[in-house]
Amino acid sequence: MRAQLAASSAIFHRDLRVFLSYRSRLYSQAISTVASLAVFYYLSRLLSVKTFASSSSYFAFVVVGIVIIAVVQSTLVLGGSVRGELVAGTFERVILSPFGAVRGAMSMMIFPTVHAFVMGAWTLLVASVFFGLHLRWATLPLAIPVGVLAAVTFSAIALLITALVIVFKQAPGMGLLIVGITFVSGLYFPTELLPGWIRWVSAVQPFSPAVNLLRHLLVGLPMSTSPWLALGKLLAFSCVLFPLGAWVLARGVSMGQRRGTIIEY
Repeated sequence: MRAQLAASSAIFHRDLRVFLSYRSRLYSQAISTVASLAVFYYLSRLLSVKTFASSSSYFAFVVVGIVIIAVVQSTLVLGGSVRGELVAGTFERVILSPFGAVRGAMSMMIFPTVHAFVMGAWTLLVASVFFGLHLRWATLPLAIPVGVLAAVTFSAIALLITALVIVFKQAPGMGLLIVGITFVSGLYFPTELLPGWIRWVSAVQPFSPAVNLLRHLLVGLPMSTSPWLALGKLLAFSCVLFPLGAWVLARGVSMGQRRGTIIEY
């Protein structure tokens, strides 16, 4: 166990050092977050929708959506990271090491996820201090374990996508996938506004319960279902999808080894 943790820590520190080597990246991301919040803040002042009691309610609604989409993107970036390793010719080192390809790929998600949580905290801080977002301090600490559980669930989908990268050397449709997630999970608008023929999708994927539960914990927005039901859905998705994703990735690596195509890209 100590060796496994040391290997994961080494990959995390590698990714951190690469990130910090681009010295303007952190500042540009912090500034772009402020700009995005300003756009949605003033946009909320133009809207009058019966779904929300006030413009401040919609702003709180969309701020949590911004935080969640950052976490989603941080996990789904794994496929691109693995392809970058294949292009650089460094992924086979991970495969041949005792650590293995699956655990190595999982470890590549640690830094992006931690970074997304840090930027999420920064987003909430800016929204609270500069734009008057009212955080629900009584339940705010509970959002941390729920956010971790949601990240684990999202990571399972990233493992499935990474298996496609290993086998086919690319994962087409990533942009469409993220756009689809924003629509059916209610990140920027309530899913009740969707047409009936597609609204059912919001109930059969892990993003909607994560978003609704985190909105309830962070800013106190009401839920249409029980918080315990949403938490149970997240746990069920995590328990089913994460082992499935790890198994599919292992099978993809095994297929690439049998075909001798691991180092191709």
